[in-house]
Amino acid sequence: MRPLYGRPPWPRSGPDAAPLPGVCQVWWARPGDVRPEHDALLGQADLARRARLALPADRQRMTAGAAVARLVLGTALGTPPAELRIDRTCVTCGAPHGRPRLADADGPDFSISHSGHCVVVAVLPGGRVGVDVEAVGRYAPDEVGDLADCALAECERAHLGRLPAVDRPRAFTVSWVRREAVLKATGEGLGIPPDELAVTPASTPPRVLRRSGPEPVWLHDLPAPAGFVAALAGLGTAPDDVVHRDAGPLLRQTSRRSSGPTTRSQRYP
Repeated sequence: MRPLYGRPPWPRSGPDAAPLPGVCQVWWARPGDVRPEHDALLGQADLARRARLALPADRQRMTAGAAVARLVLGTALGTPPAELRIDRTCVTCGAPHGRPRLADADGPDFSISHSGHCVVVAVLPGGRVGVDVEAVGRYAPDEVGDLADCALAECERAHLGRLPAVDRPRAFTVSWVRREAVLKATGEGLGIPPDELAVTPASTPPRVLRRSGPEPVWLHDLPAPAGFVAALAGLGTAPDDVVHRDAGPLLRQTSRRSSGPTTRSQRYP
């Protein structure tokens, strides 16, 4: 088995034909697993979104997340991945940048995140879910204070300020992914004031301390590849189990099956 870039040895099985209620699947992928043949899995809206991205690395990450989500959801619904209609309409402004959801099917909820060479997709039947992953070390200790002032609640900023400078970048990143996972699950996004959501700091178990909405929110840290931190959140009752899967074999198997002259391939420069 080839190295997984520091990733834990997660199972290499394919998607469940019928995801079980109460079980959240968390799929991990690498942008390097993307091939031109995977374009055939995407919808027209996916291709349009990708065309607006300037950097090849961003286009690969976007393709990996969209392809994995469509493969898993398509298997669950018995629908060809490219035929799934995914709606990204923002509930606040109506623009197509909101949390993704299946537009015309009563299927699982899902969330996608990526950072660096890490892509993650969470799929949960019967409940809202949000996932976020971020590379540790993107920010220098002297940058964290300004970022925290813009992004964290007052209690989170106070905890961060008490830490040694060398520990602040990772602690900030943990707080950030916990918050992002919650905001993706609720659909509120980054438009809400930082103090309307407060989560526990990195040194304590993940929990939502304060938020403006009435629904209960659960929050978990995820075991991420080396150099990354990740979090999973949702509305209502927490899943009974979180199952981690390696999406690499799924993408490679799909690439072998779908390669040929009929694919809408677009190579990455």
